[in-house]
Amino acid sequence: MSDPINQDIPVVLLWLEEGLEPDAEMFGSGAKDLTHGPEIWPRFDQAFRNAMNTPRTDERLPWIKVGDRIIGPVELRKMYVPNTNEEY
Repeated sequence: MSDPINQDIPVVLLWLEEGLEPDAEMFGSGAKDLTHGPEIWPRFDQAFRNAMNTPRTDERLPWIKVGDRIIGPVELRKMYVPNTNEEY
């Protein structure tokens, strides 16, 4: 089981094309070659709601960096739809 997420620290939301995985540098404010992001949010729950409720209009998926932890789209979806065996 993962450690609890600290809700009281800023987080970074990043959208990447499906199949790509970010490295730590992509979450920096000077990241290049990204079509959208990185976006700084004051709290995890705000970034999470935005990531889960933004309609998908292209092939980009959300990644959220909280402290040193990077949470990918599969883990985010499992947080959004808990207790599911469905794979994404």
